Amino acid sequence: MENFVEKDKAKLADNDSQSYSSENSDQTYFYDSKRGELLGRTLPSWVKLIIFYLLFCGILALLWGLCMGVFFQTLDFYIPKYKDNEGLLGTNPGLGFRPAGGLGFRNDKGDDSEASIYSSLIWFRHGAGGNWQQLKKNLDDFLEHYEPGYFANQGASLTKCDFETNPLTRDPWDEKAKDKSCEFNKEWLSDQGSDYKCITQEDYGYRHGKPCLLLKMNKIYNWRPDPYTMDEVTNHTTMPRKLKADIQSIWDEKCGGYTSSGWEEDGNYRPCPWLNMVWLHCDGENDPDKENIGPVSYTPNRGFPGYFYPYRNQRGYLSPIVMVQLKNPEPGTIMNIECTAWARNIEHNRMNRRGLTHFELIMD
Repeated sequence: MENFVEKDKAKLADNDSQSYSSENSDQTYFYDSKRGELLGRTLPSWVKLIIFYLLFCGILALLWGLCMGVFFQTLDFYIPKYKDNEGLLGTNPGLGFRPAGGLGFRNDKGDDSEASIYSSLIWFRHGAGGNWQQLKKNLDDFLEHYEPGYFANQGASLTKCDFETNPLTRDPWDEKAKDKSCEFNKEWLSDQGSDYKCITQEDYGYRHGKPCLLLKMNKIYNWRPDPYTMDEVTNHTTMPRKLKADIQSIWDEKCGGYTSSGWEEDGNYRPCPWLNMVWLHCDGENDPDKENIGPVSYTPNRGFPGYFYPYRNQRGYLSPIVMVQLKNPEPGTIMNIECTAWARNIEHNRMNRRGLTHFELIMD
């Protein structure tokens, strides 16, 4: 102990005996040849310090990697951990629309500015000199996913579906069906009976003042619709009359031989497969809006066919979409438009946008 004290005293005495100028102190701070110090530390001291921090950071990285490895073992890359009511999406799907961000086309950046994700207003000027080109591009970009071969190996999972042959939900115990998804051809969006079709070659009707709006349902894992029977449609107290009339027309045309309740005399439940739909209805939100919106058409169906569900994160899955075309909207008037999805297991709430979507449209 006394030996260490004597060495410290000798070192302090040596420091006191040296009278370096400020200039010399600056020169010897980086490297002091007399003491063999670099930046105030000897070489062995620097080696120990570096080894300590390397070991410290290495152990931290190892612990972090082990924790992440254990965490990823609890996850499935195809099946969400929280489903149905456990997840944020719940079991009540909402609706989305395109084109999006119309207000962004008329801000201080000019007509060619990017779309604004904070706006639900679709504002455009129709005609050859109009500013609808960005709206067309927005729809083209979305529909690019529906091009054949867009997803790798998509053909291995796609299968043809219709109302009478439903490979996705026909047998819930069929393991092969879980990897299948129904084909959706974007050519179906072309309404042959329309003067101006909802296709890119005809500018989705925006040039001619008959705008097309693309509607889709949000994807919820393993959710499937619970469709209405004809009796339930007839007795529904809040369903729009126009939608009821259109469903009645489909019933009269397609559902001969089926009971309106879905129950057969032998006690089996056998509803009309053509009513296996999530019905879609778009109209003005208020009475003035309903007067200004004009006639509305739906292509290719009056809603979303139930045979596209459930969604199980299949490879190349394509959500069914509907093109809603406004045939004769009132120019120069802002219209509040509300689109609602209708099925037994879909609730509507305007405040939370449950089961519906809202947007505004102005056509100059």
